Amino acid sequence: MSKKTETIFGIAGGSIGVIIAAVIFYVAIINIWPGGGTMMYGTSEVFGISDPFVVMMGFGTVTLILGLIGIAGGIVAKTDKKKGGKLMLASGILGIALFFWMWMLPGLLLTIGGIIAIRTSE
Repeated sequence: MSKKTETIFGIAGGSIGVIIAAVIFYVAIINIWPGGGTMMYGTSEVFGISDPFVVMMGFGTVTLILGLIGIAGGIVAKTDKKKGGKLMLASGILGIALFFWMWMLPGLLLTIGGIIAIRTSE
């Protein structure tokens, strides 16, 4: 494969992850406006916190961090494929473990990019 393949997978997967984080932030913020509530969501209690706004902002923050790690892994893979591959794999697998359906596409892209980067570095 081309040298740029893993970079493209990493940046694409991370970018989709950042877009998902933006959607989560939008859903959380639109519901705190007076009269808001275009989309009702139910969240369970997480670590003793039952306020839906706080829980959704936490999910959005974690998703944003994972997306940025994926983008960083794609960029690092240009110079050091092994480190970039590890970053992409960590972001992809952790995202799938935490946010299964939301993170399916970015997780697959990041995992595939990480595997390609690690295999071609040898």
